[in-house]
Parts: sequence; C-alpha cells; structure tokens
Amino acid sequence: MSTLTTNTPNNRAQKLALVVGYLALAGGVLFAYGKPSTSYEIDIYAATPVGFWLGIAIALLIAVVVTLYAPKGYVSLAGLCLGGGAITSVAGLPLLRSYYYYGSGDGLTHLGWVRDLLDGSLSAFGLFYPGVHTSSLFVRGVAGTTVPRALLLVVLAYVLAYLVFIPLCVRSMTSHRGAMLLSGLVGLLLLPINHLGVNYMTPHPISDSILITPIIVYLLINYLTGPTDVFDSRLPVSAVAAAFALALGGIVLFHPQQAANLIILFVTLSGVQLLYRSVWPDSAIADHRTMYGPTVFLIGTFMLWSVGRGRYESSVDAVIRELLSFLTGGASLGTSTASQGASLAAIGGSIVELFLKLFGVSLVIAALAGLLMLTSIFGRLRDAPDTRALVKYFTIGLVVLIPYSLVFYIGSVSELFFRNAGLIMLFSTILGSIALYRYVSGLSEIVPVGGVRALLSVVIVVMLALSVVVVFPSPYVFLPNDQVTETQMSGYGFAFEHGESEVPVYGLRDGPWRYKHGVLGVEGTPVSQGGRGIPGENLSALAGRTSNDRYLAVTEAAREREVEVYRSLRYSRENVSALDRQQGVSLVQTNGEFDLYLVAGSNPRDRGASATVPNETRTAGTNATTPAATPSSNGSVFGNASTPRTRTPTATATATSTATATGTPSATPMRSTTTDSGSIFGNASRRGGLGGR
Repeated sequence: MSTLTTNTPNNRAQKLALVVGYLALAGGVLFAYGKPSTSYEIDIYAATPVGFWLGIAIALLIAVVVTLYAPKGYVSLAGLCLGGGAITSVAGLPLLRSYYYYGSGDGLTHLGWVRDLLDGSLSAFGLFYPGVHTSSLFVRGVAGTTVPRALLLVVLAYVLAYLVFIPLCVRSMTSHRGAMLLSGLVGLLLLPINHLGVNYMTPHPISDSILITPIIVYLLINYLTGPTDVFDSRLPVSAVAAAFALALGGIVLFHPQQAANLIILFVTLSGVQLLYRSVWPDSAIADHRTMYGPTVFLIGTFMLWSVGRGRYESSVDAVIRELLSFLTGGASLGTSTASQGASLAAIGGSIVELFLKLFGVSLVIAALAGLLMLTSIFGRLRDAPDTRALVKYFTIGLVVLIPYSLVFYIGSVSELFFRNAGLIMLFSTILGSIALYRYVSGLSEIVPVGGVRALLSVVIVVMLALSVVVVFPSPYVFLPNDQVTETQMSGYGFAFEHGESEVPVYGLRDGPWRYKHGVLGVEGTPVSQGGRGIPGENLSALAGRTSNDRYLAVTEAAREREVEVYRSLRYSRENVSALDRQQGVSLVQTNGEFDLYLVAGSNPRDRGASATVPNETRTAGTNATTPAATPSSNGSVFGNASTPRTRTPTATATATSTATATGTPSATPMRSTTTDSGSIFGNASRRGGLGGR
C-alpha cells in the first residue's frame, strides 16, 4: 500500500495546521507588501523583511507535512495549494515589493518592443517571438496597469501555469494519486530556472516558453491516450486535438527555438509509434493516436513563421558555423562556461560551487528520472499499459533530446545548451516525481510508513530551501539583483532627451544601449551595442583619452554590482570614486541613483555661456552618492525639475554651481549640473554571466 494514500489519524490537527499555514502565508505577504522597495537592492533576499521569509518557511513546512500525511481527499490538495501559494509569493516578490521593473538586459529591449507595439510603430508580425509582448498588452488593457508591471504580471502567470500543470501531467500519466501529490511538491522546486539560459523574473521569451510547456505536455498526454474516434461530434477534430493545435501554434509565437525542440521530440515520438505499429501492433503505443498530424502541423507552422526572417537565419548560421568550427578544431566546448569560470576564480568562487548551487537539487531529480528511464528501456516498469507507454515516449524523447542539446554546447552559442537544459529538467521533474513515488512506495513495504514519511518530508523541505534561494539572481550565485528602479529610468530618459545629440553616452561594461531601448523603444532608435563600455583601468584618468567629449552614465546599481558582487573584478570602489575628483570630468546630472558625467576630450571646443560646473561634494548616503544640496519639496535637488509622464521626457532644469534651483524649464543641452525627477518608463533585461559583464 502506498505510503502517500494510507489513511492517518489526526485529520483535525492537519486542518488546524493548514489554517496556521495559510495565516502565516498571508502574514508574510503583508510583511513584504508593507515594505516596498525605495531604491536599488543588490540582494532581493536580504532586502525582503524577515517576517516574509518566516511566513513562507512556516507555510512550506506545513504544506509538505500535510500533503504527505493527509488522507485521501481535499486536505492533501489544500496542503499542495498552500505550497503553491508560498512559491508563487516568492516568485512574485518584485510585484509585492513594488519594483518598477525587473531585468536590465534583454528585458529592457523587450520592454521597448512592447512600447513600440503599443504606439503602433511596430506590428506583432514584425517580432520574431511576439507571444510575451502581446500577452502583456492584453494584461495591461484588462488590468489597467503600466507596461512594465504588465510584463511582470505575465511572467508570474507563466510560473503559476507551470506549478499547476506539472501535477496535472503526472495525474494524466498515472492513476496513482500519490505520484500526483509528489509531482506537485517537486514542481515547487522550479528546476528549469538556472540563470545560465533560463532566467527569472525578467521577461525572456525562451524562459517563459519553457515555463508554459507543461500545458503542451498535458495536452500531448491526453491527445495520445484519448479515444481514437471523434466522439459523437460533427466537428472534424476533438476538443483536445483543437486545443493541442492551438497550443502548438502559440509556442511558435512565444519562441521558435522551443518549437524546434518540440519538433525534435515529436519526430522522435512519431518514429516510436511507427516502429511499434510495425513490430508490436498489439502494444499500447500502437493503440494510441498517431503523432503524425501534430508533427506535420508544428513543422509547417514553424517554417511558415520562421523561414525568411533575418533573426532565424542568423541564428541557424551561427550554430552551423560554430559546429563546423568545432569539427575542424576551431571552436571549443563551453566557451561561455570557461569564461565565467575564470571570472569566478578571480573573485574567490569556482565553477563547481556555482554548479552545485544552481544544479545540485536538479541532479537529484535527474538521477531519479534516469533510473525510471533505465527501468523503462529494459522493460521492467510494472504499471498500467498507458503509463508504461507514456514513460517510454518521454524516455526515448530525452535520449534523443539530450545529445541534440549537447550540440549547442560549443563556441559562442554554448549558452543555448542551458536553455535546452531547462526543458530537459521539465521532463525530469515529471519522470523524477513518478520514480520518487515508486521508490517511496516500495520502501514503505519494508520500512515503517511513519519513518518513510518523515524522511521524505525532511528531504523535500531541504530541497525547497536550496531551490528558493536560487529563484532570483543574487550575490549567493555571484549575480546582482536585476531590479530596475524608476529613478534609474527617469535618469536615463532625461539624459537621452537633453544631452547633446553628437556626444555619445558611455557606461560601465556594456554601455547604456539597453536603457535606450527601454526608455525610447527599439524601432527607430539607433544604438551602439558595442564599444561603449569604459575599461576599469581608464576610470582614474578619463579626460583627454578621446578627441571628442563623451558622457559617462553611472548608476547606483552599477556601483554596488561591481564592488559587492563582482568584488572589483573590473572596476574598484576607488576607480569609480575617482570620477568626482578628476580634472576634465564634471557631473552634469544626478538624481541619487543615476549620475551623468561629461568627460572632456583632447580637442576642447567652445561650450558656450552655460559652462560645465565643478562636481558637487558628495556626502551622506548609502554609497556616498547623494549630492550635498538640500532637496526641495518635490524631491529634486535643484527644485522643480519634474518630468512629465510622456513617451519622451521634455523638461529639464538648470542650476548654478552652488546648486541653487532655477526651476525654469529649458531646452538647453546639458552643460550644467542638473537633476531630474518624475516618471519615465520601465526596462527589461537579460543577465549574462560574470564573463559577460
């Protein structure tokens, strides 16, 4: 008898425990909501109130215990829902704590695309993967919220879909209720997220498409095992087949790479069916609906949408080029991983440490899935015919998908492998849950059930703890929080609008071009994606290194990132602080989280009557970045410098060298020390590793 379906006493105690768990969850959410973010936070975990984490810990502990100990019925499902609510609350922390936006890389570009769609400068057909963007516009219209917040709400909805459909997939594969409950708990680990190719919570189409793939897997299972006739309907297809086709078309729009992965899987399943129908016509696989139609439909949809698009062709060319280079001895395996490993070693970490933090729990579940796959391959799986058939489908599918994914672990495209690793962990979660149920049930036959439950509870709670701390990027995994504040965005917006158009804007590492996308949109916004980063060794003597003047944008986030996370790998605290003491480098704009410096070139030119003023003395503040001036009532150092909430900021303020506010809007290009306030727009991002920062 299964250890997860045996009736146990104290049902009333379990219900009382659920009440305590839900109250703890509600209290934790209120704690987080009651402490909104007011500035950039380098570590979202440390910045979130302890009360939130205490409530989440109590809720997860009770959820695991009740789910494993409760008898059949709604009590165990209520425990599973409690756990799902706790993980959803963790995943929704940026929303709970009123983050303006999340994602300072690719996410900013995606934000710009959503803005382009909204103002009509871009058609949905002009995007290679418009699924996330159009969904965000729908949420914005329904909820009446801002574009940045709508994007975050959509990403959170994808996580919720993942948590719901993982146990539904297992429930459709097996009749064992205990396997479904365990899959629900294992699903809480969010194993596809690895921060190397699958990111969270920044809008990232490939990551988001992986999180909604359980919906397709659920429809796939029900399509295969459903009756082969079309019921008593006059429609040419069943409801499941229609929903399946709709979902397959949707995944192409979310990200064609994920659609390509599913094509590999579907072609493999079609080959398995063809083999079994030819050799073992009496098997359960031979009785299933064929995958030929869905496979052809997915391939056709993929080709119709992708072929002829520049992004698709350039991606295919890059993969083929790197593969040929590898075969001829040029490219090497895991180039991006090697680069990050060198950077980690330089700051006192190691690639092994990072791997264990990101993939330690995944290895356990993958090992369980591997054991089930071996059992299936050797025909030793004892279960219902449909269950055996479905496990064999996914086993053979992974046997093909894993080597196919390893092809991407070469040269400059090696990051693509970690995208596919996220998909592999999705299937490992499903198969690993079934394997865990089988081994726990077998162990309960020879060991007291109470001991098995207790051990299983401890193991799952430990895995949850190890997984929760890697949901978001943090210094724990050598990454900064990907938060983007409204103050940062307003600072960049003000600079882009009022800076002299012929003076380029530089930044630390990659430059500010992503923020230009997030503020102004992508279409019609020329950017320089390379060559706009200032080398660390040059920060102490910037003036005169180029013939023409330059702007240098430095955010508080960049200062904390370089010193606290990257441990001065490229830029030291002394180098960044030297900007305020250099001749020829003047602070021309600041708002507390964003500073813009004007760096004089080697060829001086007439700067007009509005001459550059000396840098202000910087005094008290978290990182000594607050200008030493008394703020006015509107929060601006220099008075009424508020910026109207429009697509392009239009207001500016000028100031004297003593930081006396004039409060007079001006269209004069920035040559005076200024500051801005007000709301501009949000941004989106994608993080790279240490080597890419």
